[in-house]
Amino acid sequence: MKRVLLSLLLVVISVAASAKEFPTVFAHRGCWSKNSAREFIIPENSVAAVAMAARMGYAGIECDVKYTKDSVMVLMHDKTMNRTVRHAADYSKIEKPISVGELTYEQLCRDYVLESENPEFRTAVPTLEQLLTECKKQGIIPMLHSSIEESYKMAQSMFGDEWICFTTHFELLKKVREYSNCTILYAIDKGTTEQVISDLKQLGGKCGVSTMKHKLYTPQFCKALTEAGYIVQASVFNSPREVVAQRNGITYQLTDFSIMPTHKPYDKWNKKAKHFSKTPTCNHKWEKSVECGALLLQIEYQGSIEVVINGSRRYTLHRDTLGCDNIGNRFFNTCPQIQITAKDNAKIKRASTSVFEY
Repeated sequence: MKRVLLSLLLVVISVAASAKEFPTVFAHRGCWSKNSAREFIIPENSVAAVAMAARMGYAGIECDVKYTKDSVMVLMHDKTMNRTVRHAADYSKIEKPISVGELTYEQLCRDYVLESENPEFRTAVPTLEQLLTECKKQGIIPMLHSSIEESYKMAQSMFGDEWICFTTHFELLKKVREYSNCTILYAIDKGTTEQVISDLKQLGGKCGVSTMKHKLYTPQFCKALTEAGYIVQASVFNSPREVVAQRNGITYQLTDFSIMPTHKPYDKWNKKAKHFSKTPTCNHKWEKSVECGALLLQIEYQGSIEVVINGSRRYTLHRDTLGCDNIGNRFFNTCPQIQITAKDNAKIKRASTSVFEY
């Protein structure tokens, strides 16, 4: 028993000591999920997606804010509602393009519901206030992707400075800084390191950048910004780009699927580990389906490898010298499986795969 407790203590110490190596991870539009038919189970930008993000251990959630016709702030990413919303009366698809801005809030609540295969989650499109209230209840940070200043003032009134302002509108960011010491992320798609740092100096306080343009996040870019005290957020990269962004030195990650060893439930989840050492190939499938869980691979290697998680999430990675990557994926209602293949003369020094059920 003492030996087991010592091993567990060493794992906790190891994770804590290496915490700075891992980015802080935020759930993009909350922690949503889809079934094999690509239908929503947990809808994005929903109260349920906030609760699941907290359960899965994310630091916070990103959400998208729009006005209804009568200026009620609600959660919606797309220009139209068609992808994520159904008719309330019969749950049929919306054929004609329609936006929340064409409807009063009363019409929106009366006539439409969020898409979900689970009737429990077929709720009205939530207001920003409802979503922020859930974030406060769950103890996680809201990241508002918005061009509406009123939305930022609401977050400030409810959270003080403990929220994140996220937009492409630089002048709006400067306005926010006049009344808030919140974290500010300037969304960019181009710019030299010097230009970016110059802009961030104008904002002052705790701030940084975020982009979906993965080519911006070179090791040199990440190092220059982080050494200057700024945040570098990779935004919703696909595999394997989010792994490369982590390797290059990002500090925040906005994601649809990734998890990290520093997720809050790490030491609380039911953990089942499989270890591989100096093995050129590995194909392992766990025994049962997991309703809500995650798979974490920690692998030290040199050369080119291919990793496939749950038959669909594919990573082709390369390292010129021996180094370690961490690949984590959340999943729902899945029997977890992993395939690891060493390409050509690649060497895998060690690999440890853990499945967490929570």
